[in-house]
Amino acid sequence: MKIELAGDAAQWVETEVASGRFPTPEDAVVNAVRQMRLTELRSKLDVAIAEGGSLTTADVRRDVLDHLKRCDPTSVT
Repeated sequence: MKIELAGDAAQWVETEVASGRFPTPEDAVVNAVRQMRLTELRSKLDVAIAEGGSLTTADVRRDVLDHLKRCDPTSVT
């Protein structure tokens, strides 16, 4: 897949690569996507905790794996 970033997103990637934080633009984008996924999962966990849910560890693992498969079916086996 090839994408073209515009505006602030492209500038952020260029700055991060130039600073040495990431070796390539691809690495910077992959990291940003991972961070977004983690934020979504943390939000869901926060809601579940606030609701006083009764999920087991197995339930949470299943839900997380299902979420990751929906996001990127090739990343989870």
